[in-house]
Amino acid sequence: MTDEERDAIRTAAVLAGALVSQAEGGFFDTFRESFAASKAVSSAPPAIRDLLVQGGLPSMPRAGSRDELEAATLDQLRRAVATLRAKAPDLVEGYRSTVVQSCRDIAAAADDTSANESEALAKVEQALA
Repeated sequence: MTDEERDAIRTAAVLAGALVSQAEGGFFDTFRESFAASKAVSSAPPAIRDLLVQGGLPSMPRAGSRDELEAATLDQLRRAVATLRAKAPDLVEGYRSTVVQSCRDIAAAADDTSANESEALAKVEQALA
């Protein structure tokens, strides 16, 4: 797998968390959600953890409407899974479960999971399927 592919896979995971986090705003919630997201990654199998934390910073989108950013995030998640299927099929399930768990932890971090967070989480799960 190339460094560019690893970066895209890592970025997709971060964007998925951001999509769920932004479904319900709140300044202090963002801090709780950031810590919650890291919990799933830190408890992931070593190969998945390495994939998600080693390398440079994720490439974040610079601009776009909320709908455009959502569409780009979901597309990047689909491409990340496709890359893993082609290059490292043994990591697909671990990647999916870690990203989904991270998003669930984000959704539940501030208070109960809201309807908007549940909707964003469902979109992430569908993109990873």
